[in-house]
Amino acid sequence: MTMNRTAIRSASSFFLVTFSTAFLFTLGARLTGWFTRAPEVEQSQLSMLGVAIMIAVVCLAVGAGIRRLSAGELQSALLGASAVLLSTPLAIAVLTGDWQISTAAVSGMGVLTLALGWLVALTRKVPALHEDHIDG
Repeated sequence: MTMNRTAIRSASSFFLVTFSTAFLFTLGARLTGWFTRAPEVEQSQLSMLGVAIMIAVVCLAVGAGIRRLSAGELQSALLGASAVLLSTPLAIAVLTGDWQISTAAVSGMGVLTLALGWLVALTRKVPALHEDHIDG
């Protein structure tokens, strides 16, 4: 069985863009302190935080550079990131019973990426013989 290089590149690009988007949104929401008290990061942890941000940015750049995402793939990446941003804080809040402003903030970012994914979906051109239009 031979590997389809295009499929591997597409999947890798999709994962890297989705992962880095969700990670950076979540990290940014927590560090700003806009929605909850900003964490006190010890001096020894600052370098690790910087490395984590740089790795996420590199993941985003590599994901975008591996292969240009089609409109459908970009839509899927945004919707995948929104699913992570919406589900993770809500699941933690339900399990712990602790609803905080940060839960709403990260979920709000999930709604933002969901809206962007829908915007891409609305602006996509559908081919004439798209499988969604075929009955049977």
